[in-house]
Amino acid sequence: MKKNSISLSLLIIICGVLQAQSSHFSQFFSTPLLTNPAHTGFTDGPYRLASNFRSQGMSGGSPYFTGYISADISPLKTYLPAGHKAGLGMYVMNDKSLSGALQTNSIALSAAYNVGLDKSGINSLGLGLQGTYNQRRIDYSKLTFGNQFGSTGYNPSLPIGETLPFSSDVNKSYFDANAGIIYNASLSDKAFFAGASVYNILRHKENFLPEEFKMPTRYMFQAGSQIKAGEEGNVYFSLTHMGQAKANETTIGGAYGLQLTNDGMKNEVTFGMWYRFKDAIIPYVGYYNKGFRLGFSYDYTVSDAKTGSQIRNGYELTLMFSAIDKLTLKTTVPWY
Repeated sequence: MKKNSISLSLLIIICGVLQAQSSHFSQFFSTPLLTNPAHTGFTDGPYRLASNFRSQGMSGGSPYFTGYISADISPLKTYLPAGHKAGLGMYVMNDKSLSGALQTNSIALSAAYNVGLDKSGINSLGLGLQGTYNQRRIDYSKLTFGNQFGSTGYNPSLPIGETLPFSSDVNKSYFDANAGIIYNASLSDKAFFAGASVYNILRHKENFLPEEFKMPTRYMFQAGSQIKAGEEGNVYFSLTHMGQAKANETTIGGAYGLQLTNDGMKNEVTFGMWYRFKDAIIPYVGYYNKGFRLGFSYDYTVSDAKTGSQIRNGYELTLMFSAIDKLTLKTTVPWY
C-alpha cells in the first residue's frame, strides 16, 4: 500500500490524539515561551531569539513535524530596581503530520514581570500571561484510502469507500489563554529555578469530530539548576512534568558543559541526557558561544509505544541567540 495511506477510522483516532495532547518538544529548554509564560524576557541581555525543529517518524513513512520560533525582549532595565525584569514576547509554531494533511498553526503573545525579593536582586518571583490564536486544518486531498488501491495500483479517481463526516477541507480557529509563575535565584557561580504553568485555560471547543469536545487544560511544573564545576565546567539539572487529561509525562536529566576558552566569555560544548519516563532516552549535544547556542537531540523510544503504534525515534535541532549584557555578574539559568 502506498505511503501515507490512511483509513477514516485512523484519521478520527489521530484527531482525538491531537485534541487530547498539546504539541511539545524534548529540548523544552529551547522553547521558553512554550513551557512557561513567566520565562518571557527573563534573560541577561536585552533580547532573545529561539527556534526548535522536531521530526518524528510514524508507521507509513510520513513524519510528524513541528517548528517553533520565538522572540522576547527585556525592556526598561535601566528604569527598574535590582532583580526586577519586565518581558514581552511572541512565538509562532507549525505542527503537521501525514504530509501536511493535518496541520495546526499557532501564534502567541506573552508578557511577564519578575519582582526582586531582596536588595541585591538574587531572588525573584515572576508572573506571566499569554494569549494564543490557533488554526487547525484537515485536508482530505492529501490523504489516500485503502479502497483507492486496485489491481493496477493506486488510482485517486476510485471512490474512497468511506462516509466522511466533514467537508474535504476543514479549518477551525480558536483562541486560548495561558499563565505561569516562577521563582529564580541567580548568583555568580550558580542559579536555580522552579515554576508552574497552566495552558488551555479557556478550554476551547473542538468540532472536528461529530461530538462536541473541549481541549483539556494542561498543567506543567519545571525546576532546574546550573552549578559551577571547577574552573572549566558547569553542571546542569532539570525536571519537567506535564499533565493533560489522563496523559502524564515526566522528563528528568542533566548535562555537563566544558568551557573551551578562558577569556571570560562563555565558549562551551555540552553533553547530556534526559529520560522521559516509560517512553524515551534523549541524548543531547550542544555548543554555546557568546550568546549563540546550537543543540541537537535524539529521542530513542524504549517503551511499548515503539512497537504498538509504530512511532519511531525523533530528532530535534535548536538554535538560540541571547544578546549579552556585559554589565551583569549574575548567572541566569542558560536553559532559558
